[in-house]
Amino acid sequence: MPNTIGQKIILFVSSITFMLGAVPVFAKAVAPEPAAVGQGAILTERRLAVTDARKFTLPLREKLVYRMKWMGITAGELTSEIQGLGKWRGHKAYRIVVRARTVGLCSKLYRIDDRYVSYLDAEELHTLRHEVHRREGAYRKDAVTDFDQVAHKAYFTSLTDGSRKVYTIPPHTQDTVTAAYYSRFLPLEPGRLFDLRVSNSENNYELFLKIHQRHKRVLLGKEREVFLFRPYARQAGQPVRAGRLSGYISADSTREPLQVVIRAPVFTSVVATLVRAERRGEQVIR
Repeated sequence: MPNTIGQKIILFVSSITFMLGAVPVFAKAVAPEPAAVGQGAILTERRLAVTDARKFTLPLREKLVYRMKWMGITAGELTSEIQGLGKWRGHKAYRIVVRARTVGLCSKLYRIDDRYVSYLDAEELHTLRHEVHRREGAYRKDAVTDFDQVAHKAYFTSLTDGSRKVYTIPPHTQDTVTAAYYSRFLPLEPGRLFDLRVSNSENNYELFLKIHQRHKRVLLGKEREVFLFRPYARQAGQPVRAGRLSGYISADSTREPLQVVIRAPVFTSVVATLVRAERRGEQVIR
């Protein structure tokens, strides 16, 4: 298992593995749960109708590249890529690949090269399959989880040791990657609170995504109109509390996740910032 330094870097890298929504479930870096969530806030939206979500569409091909800084040092790079729209077991689905790796000094201290592959149902907007391929120092993990959203079952298989597990999932479950992309479909407005169901490491989480405000923010020398969001997570009805996370997503038609800031006691702060975007063959430098 990773050593102390490695754990911090892994926490840092995995915290950015998807840029919106499910980060706290994956990295366990979340802000304290707001009182409104605990009281069953009226603003909570458990499931948007697909027709409402269709006001936004994903590009057929997209590559987002993020620079990750840890305590002010460029420590890693994350790419999140839509590799096209195809068929997965009879369902029309986006294939999404996320790769997170350490660079420079952090790579010399502890090398990480993780890859996650997900299939997002293009019509129902929930996960169909999630693959994990982790390379962290000497640690290796390869696993797949197939989701039966009709029977509400998930089928986990470890490709490392051959172990298997079947567990129950709530309707319209997301994995940690598809949750980020599903969040881009949401009709974001200040004050709204969205409720997602996310599966990670054979556990189910309830994820609340709160949109706090819309304003202008300068990122990499360019002023952008953004939404400020903060996520909150619960597992088995109990808040997940370990640090604070906030982020910014563009308010324009791209709905690009622009930046995530994580603050936690164990490693001060981590910042991931979008530095390059490529869409349908067009490259945009930030």
